[in-house]
Amino acid sequence: MKINIEYNKKIYKLDSNSGIDISIPRSFRKDEAPKFYDTDTPYVDYFRSKNKKYNLENSGPCNVPIIKFNIHCSGTHTECANHIIKNAPTINKINNINFIPSQLITIEPTKLTNEGYHCNLAENDYVITKAQLSNSILENDLFNDGLIIRTIPNDIDKCNRDYNLKHHPFLSNDAILFLKNRGIKHLIIDTPSIDRYDDNGKLGNHNLYFSEGENMYNTNTITELVYIPNECKDGKYFVNLGVSNFILDAAPSRPIIFPVL
Repeated sequence: MKINIEYNKKIYKLDSNSGIDISIPRSFRKDEAPKFYDTDTPYVDYFRSKNKKYNLENSGPCNVPIIKFNIHCSGTHTECANHIIKNAPTINKINNINFIPSQLITIEPTKLTNEGYHCNLAENDYVITKAQLSNSILENDLFNDGLIIRTIPNDIDKCNRDYNLKHHPFLSNDAILFLKNRGIKHLIIDTPSIDRYDDNGKLGNHNLYFSEGENMYNTNTITELVYIPNECKDGKYFVNLGVSNFILDAAPSRPIIFPVL
């Protein structure tokens, strides 16, 4: 199916069959999901009633799975300001998350930076900087409601990596403020967090991105733990976030990106 989208007085053509799923499948098998802080694998059991287990593999009449998983730490998810601000709307209340005009960029995080961060850095920390973003994002381009960041190297083991053993790159404070000033409302990244693995519990970048002053919030979103195939070229896309209707600060999501033809 061909779709025409009118955006900024221009018509953009999409092919509904060309969408690329950049979510990580949520597996319930041991060591087939990424781990971040929580080292448990997402768990699935089956409903039981009258000594009957509702699982086809155990001769039950149907499958009725009961699952347990950590939304933030075991797969692709989208979060909002309610993650850090009590009175902010929950993720199911965030609107305008379909066909978000966005850019995909590829960044090689660096060890060398003189940009600010809210806690001390270690020698083995890798950072995405404002300078890198400024050089990668198209200037004066209107596809800046969303930004998709692919970090390199881009190995497929991101889909089941234990980030407790191999810590992820994160953004500098200057980088986050730069993105906010550019008007980017939906940030999508292939790491488990935009903050350092251990920033003394401050979640400094999250606070910068979601806050608009003391106890004030915005309707920005952050989608973490995606995997962007190497075949996807940097450039313009429309994004559907595919967020589950959870009354929580975050929910599992299945972002689909559509190349602009």
